[in-house]
Amino acid sequence: MDHRLPVLMGRRLLLREPTQADGELLFVYTSDPTVTRFLSFDGPRSMTETLEFIGRCEEFRRQDREYVFVIADRATDQPRGVIGLRHLDRDTRTAEVGTWVRRQDWGKGVNLEAKALLLDFAFGNLTLHRIEARIAADNKRSRRAFERLGAKHEGTLREAFYKDGGFRDQAMYAILATDWQSRGGGAAILNALPPGEFDG
Repeated sequence: MDHRLPVLMGRRLLLREPTQADGELLFVYTSDPTVTRFLSFDGPRSMTETLEFIGRCEEFRRQDREYVFVIADRATDQPRGVIGLRHLDRDTRTAEVGTWVRRQDWGKGVNLEAKALLLDFAFGNLTLHRIEARIAADNKRSRRAFERLGAKHEGTLREAFYKDGGFRDQAMYAILATDWQSRGGGAAILNALPPGEFDG
């Protein structure tokens, strides 16, 4: 894919390609150890590393390897996190979703809405068949958000990544295109959630 990624519009959010202008805020958010504690990578040590990450996002997108979006506020365009499809395999029509959200947006449905937008794109525009997520076993908030979208817990990956001096388990989740389509896609799923269940 040589062209830029589309802008994906949601209720309160939009997903768009990251730009160098996003670097300062993304660095601030990922400098918070509570944001990165469940991620398989460490936060950037400098603004330069953040800008290098943004550059790699464009490079990998051009190579059709990863599609990374900034999760931005629809009204202000201010970044609130990052979501992406990685390990993209066109032959098997599979990919893995990864997400992080700034701490002040936890419990406000940002993760949930961003994943819904990305799954619409993955199963629609990209015609993928299976989207996986490897979520830290003790990251209950992220697990709950993906479950609300219809993902199934398929098992535990024992000591699957190394973080903070020790090996940690990950929960393996997956959702299929048929699962997604049978529930009507992102907008229908979010609209069907009971009051108060939009948080995640």
